[in-house]
Amino acid sequence: MFSPPSLFRYNLGMDVLIIAGPTSTSLDEAREISNRSTGRTGILMAEAIGSANVSTHLWLGRGVTHPIPLKMKPEAYFHTLQDLQLLIEQADLSRYDSILLAAALPDYQLHQATTPDGKAVTQRKWPSSLPSLKLELRPCPKILPALRQKAPDSKIIGWKWEASSTRSEAEEAARGQIQACQTDACVLNGPSYGSGYLLILAEGLTHACSDPTELGNAIARFLGT
Repeated sequence: MFSPPSLFRYNLGMDVLIIAGPTSTSLDEAREISNRSTGRTGILMAEAIGSANVSTHLWLGRGVTHPIPLKMKPEAYFHTLQDLQLLIEQADLSRYDSILLAAALPDYQLHQATTPDGKAVTQRKWPSSLPSLKLELRPCPKILPALRQKAPDSKIIGWKWEASSTRSEAEEAARGQIQACQTDACVLNGPSYGSGYLLILAEGLTHACSDPTELGNAIARFLGT
């Protein structure tokens, strides 16, 4: 556990980018693979971090359904993973002291679609009359390494939502992400972890948080250390 002094007495003078909400990849021009996300965690976390007098900047997935406070003006929106990649490519990410990647990102994208007899389906919209389709998916590009490349000196916090492992295995996966992507911390949640969130720092310290507001406060304290 870490418990640095309260940071709410003074202005941290920091710029923090928070990337949150759902993301998708296209199948054909009418269909897509999307990850479920209301954007609630990212928005409430952004509110909490902003209350610590941190200048927060928000990029949101267009499928966000959680209400966005009137005072919170997203700087950019994305729909597909390709949209997000383009934002990252075009932005000067080095101006942010920290970047939080809380978006629900797809792990796989379409490589090819074939009919039962092995023929590739090339139509812009797949015919609805086919008896079946075989989809071959391949891994999507990873976003965290791209963030680190564009912002080598920023504190970067990734995310791990785990559902098919034990809690200890999930924590190990989160620590593996930190090492593989050269990030400064990772937030773990999902059925494998249980209720709430676990903020895991690169040096091994952890902080359990019951809700997004507590998580935002913990991150604000971490950013001030």
